[in-house]
Amino acid sequence: MTEAKESSAIETCELSESTGTNTCIRHQNAEMGILLELGSIGAGHAATSLSDVLQEPVVIDVPKIHRLPPNMLPKVFEKHDAPTTAIYMQLDSSECDILLMFDYVESKRIAAMMTMSPSVEALDPVMEESAIQELGNILIGAFLSAISDFVGIKLQPTSPQRIVDMFDTIMDNFLVKQSLISNEALVFDTQFKRAGETASCILMLFPSPALQNLLVQKSKDLISELGKDVSNIHHS
Repeated sequence: MTEAKESSAIETCELSESTGTNTCIRHQNAEMGILLELGSIGAGHAATSLSDVLQEPVVIDVPKIHRLPPNMLPKVFEKHDAPTTAIYMQLDSSECDILLMFDYVESKRIAAMMTMSPSVEALDPVMEESAIQELGNILIGAFLSAISDFVGIKLQPTSPQRIVDMFDTIMDNFLVKQSLISNEALVFDTQFKRAGETASCILMLFPSPALQNLLVQKSKDLISELGKDVSNIHHS
């Protein structure tokens, strides 16, 4: 695949830096705009849950979403040998995989934030693993809840599994499987903010063919409804 073809295979939608609004829905990339909105809704639910757990305000932003072929993920993110922490979950009775991935150091910072540890160095390993798994439960669960409400079916994930390894090593284990199942990955850039601290991660969703078709159809239905609303306004 040439570099031009690779670039054309990647779709990206992001919030406007100047206004913080999602402009994709009103333009040619409307389907991606809808997916970004779903990510923002899920992040909002997750932030509420985390705020309750920590008893202080937590903000989770999803400023950008990418849609691309799974085999391009290692090249796009260029993390290769970077130490990485991942939380893996799968939808029950489905071929849909979900990965929540952090730079290893970032994951320790987030765990320290969640456990209120005085420093990363003071983190208890058991508490660290428990905190990151709980974060995966909350964040992935909230994202799936937003998608579930949108497509109209219940999406139930399995228990979270924590993986610590090099980025490409983690990805390779999933790409072998996904190359036979899914032709796209949805990647949500995600940022956590608490008490002046900011940490980042990426959430990767590998939708099964059935879920992928549902997302496409529901997006088209919503885009059609938006078009009718605009047309009615113009003719009123």
